[in-house]
Amino acid sequence: MHTLTKLLAAAVLVAGLTLPTAAFAVGIPFGGRVVSTFYCLNGVVLESIVGVKGGLFVWTPATINYMHYQIRPGVYQLGLADVIVPCVVSWTPFVYVPGLRIQILGTSLAM
Repeated sequence: MHTLTKLLAAAVLVAGLTLPTAAFAVGIPFGGRVVSTFYCLNGVVLESIVGVKGGLFVWTPATINYMHYQIRPGVYQLGLADVIVPCVVSWTPFVYVPGLRIQILGTSLAM
């Protein structure tokens, strides 16, 4: 009985450590040139990206940034996005713009 408990605890530990790592890279790929940015009231940045996989995307402080850390118009970005996050434009009346949260981001070095 004691061996079964240890085996079950080991299986739960292995599953708990490997599943979040495997789910970390799941997302919607995007990429293109940033044409505009808007700094939202809730501490995130709304980016409008044009290109093959463009759209409205939201940079958050939890975004993992790679390469040159450029969050501005004129650079090219490539990464993964996952869930819809609001960009709060006004608190009263409450106005927000939805966008996909950027999970992982790499940028070019545009001058």
